[in-house]
Amino acid sequence: MRVSGLAAALWMTAALTAWSPIARAELPVRLPPGTRTDASGQLVSARGLRDTTDAIAKDLARRGIIARQLGPYRVRGVELTRFLSDTPSTLWLAIHVMRSGGKTLIFFVSRPALDETRPAR
Repeated sequence: MRVSGLAAALWMTAALTAWSPIARAELPVRLPPGTRTDASGQLVSARGLRDTTDAIAKDLARRGIIARQLGPYRVRGVELTRFLSDTPSTLWLAIHVMRSGGKTLIFFVSRPALDETRPAR
């Protein structure tokens, strides 16, 4: 299987910024039934992109977390939906749901810690 440049870039970005494997109880949102952690530590949804996206959007609304949904959109064979947190109290900055190669992957991008030497905005 050949991976496109965009898919490789998304994969590396997610790998570098995603949370380390976390326990199921620590997940910030409820994921669709059947979601599992594969051997490499990535969250793999048992559902497709739309069902996974809908489940996450529904749970965010239920919890009262304000997040902008970007997508779904397709670029070079990769489908992607992003949720960007507008709620400053969340530990995550974004959730990426990506469908590539028949798998729906979920990545949590952690919010950068506020540097005490830098003034808050």
